[in-house]
Amino acid sequence: MTLPATDLPKLTLTPYGGLGEIGLNSLSLAYASSMVLIDCGLMFPEDFHLGVDVVIPRFDHLLENRDKLLGLMLTHGHEDHIGALPWLAPKLEHLDIYGSPFTLALVEHKLREHGLLDKVSLNAVKPGKNLSLGDFKFHFFPVCHSIPDGLALGIDTPIGKILHTGDFKLDPDPLSGPGTDLEVFKKYAGKNGIKLLLSDSTNIENEGYSLNEREVFETLRSVFQRAKGRVLVTLFSSNIQRIQEVLDCARESGRKVVVEGRSLHNNIEMARTLGYIRIPKGLLLEPADLPDEFPDSRTALLVTGSQGEPMSALARIVWEAHKNLRIHQGDTVIMSSRLIPGNTSTVNRLINQLYKLGAEVLYSQVSGIHASGHAYKGELTAMIETMRPEYFIPVHGEYRHLVKHAALAEAHGVAKNNIFILEDGEPVSFIRAGKTKQNAPPAAMPETPIPAESILVDGKGVGDVGQVVLKERQLLGDDGMVIVLLLLDADTREIILGPEVQSKGFVFEPNFTDMLKNSCNLVVKLLEKESGKDPDALADKIRSALRRFFRRQLGRDPVVIPLVKMIRHAVPPENAD
Repeated sequence: MTLPATDLPKLTLTPYGGLGEIGLNSLSLAYASSMVLIDCGLMFPEDFHLGVDVVIPRFDHLLENRDKLLGLMLTHGHEDHIGALPWLAPKLEHLDIYGSPFTLALVEHKLREHGLLDKVSLNAVKPGKNLSLGDFKFHFFPVCHSIPDGLALGIDTPIGKILHTGDFKLDPDPLSGPGTDLEVFKKYAGKNGIKLLLSDSTNIENEGYSLNEREVFETLRSVFQRAKGRVLVTLFSSNIQRIQEVLDCARESGRKVVVEGRSLHNNIEMARTLGYIRIPKGLLLEPADLPDEFPDSRTALLVTGSQGEPMSALARIVWEAHKNLRIHQGDTVIMSSRLIPGNTSTVNRLINQLYKLGAEVLYSQVSGIHASGHAYKGELTAMIETMRPEYFIPVHGEYRHLVKHAALAEAHGVAKNNIFILEDGEPVSFIRAGKTKQNAPPAAMPETPIPAESILVDGKGVGDVGQVVLKERQLLGDDGMVIVLLLLDADTREIILGPEVQSKGFVFEPNFTDMLKNSCNLVVKLLEKESGKDPDALADKIRSALRRFFRRQLGRDPVVIPLVKMIRHAVPPENAD
């Protein structure tokens, strides 16, 4: 449904990602000549994204309105909120980026690696300090999340107050930081509540309240104290609070800590520089500096690889590809992070291999060693009741999460017609209140959708891999490929070279010599029947014939690629010397 034509000013919210999936979080707010982008995240590929490195939002709409763009506001530093910056920044002449100090430290490191720091300006914001950008005034509220310096955004707009919660949870007694103080939010909402609430939907399916970090710390402390061998901990490298807990547990139990993984090293150093982490002198050791005779009972390893990434430190240790480290009989491995959808089978293989090597594995399904950074249903209810929004848009979640969060908002006082369940590329506009005529348009309605299919990044290629290429990769992965080489005389159609049939991922050639020879004979017989001289037409017939042949022989349907070329065979003159 499209918003009726009107001369009344309107604020338009356009989601580019994060509505219908976990990741890609990004949306814009536009009013008159002012536009602000909120977050710029990526998504890691699913199993069917064969060969794809990352997935990023489609920013066509944003780039078409670049003259209005006043800046990018970041809620926090996770990849699903900042990861697409290296692909957006080159498209703009200049981009002002606003965020908390730790968030900007992560952004600076990322853009420096891509040689893009000269394309942006980094501007630190802090709670208690407001920022005006065009028609918008931003207020910054600290929230508890699994990374330092997370922010919720209070936005004063011409249509009223908006709150974007960012990623948040309620922790009444956080180990560090101010936490999420609902009294501060209540004060912002005032006695009349706010116009619009955009709220994190990730954990709407979990009843009650999330596990708090103090409970996780006590569980980790218990594991470190009772473990007789080494303790290996793998987690997200951005979870600085959890890293601090591991270091504290190691110190208390008299263990030295080996940190392995580039992202862990980088983030720990950034956090130490900014004062977010405390590391006692002499606690850390490099892998090469760990003596062979050093007791396992006095050793802890902090490593990357909680998602089973093939090149991560944990994977290399488990599969004996690491230069200095191996799994020892009696090791205790703690996987202190949530499992990202799509990584289940990879992580399960890793866990099974750890058990084969004699390790004990603790993960969130069987032990309280991870607390989510996202609010559970009880916490989401508290946010709705605190803010008392007139309008509600659930964000940051798969479609079922959005639907269930919308139902929760309706159950707690938001009118059903004032709740919008949006998907990527579905804008909604809000009309500025004022004197209206009798047939004035509704105060809020959807706009015409914009193209918003996410973009696949494969190596240096951006957007050149689509559904057709993925389907071809799927076919190659299913039954492999057969290449047919054939060179013919253009005049006589006699065979100059071939036919030669090569298998790539189809069959193991030494075991199928006779079958491949029969396929060559089939091509020769086809040539005897066909009189045409069009190499493309001949290639099509060879492809069809061989696909039928292989289906009959093996029940497989490989990709068949005939390379047919016709040349004029040069004949030397009779009297040539």
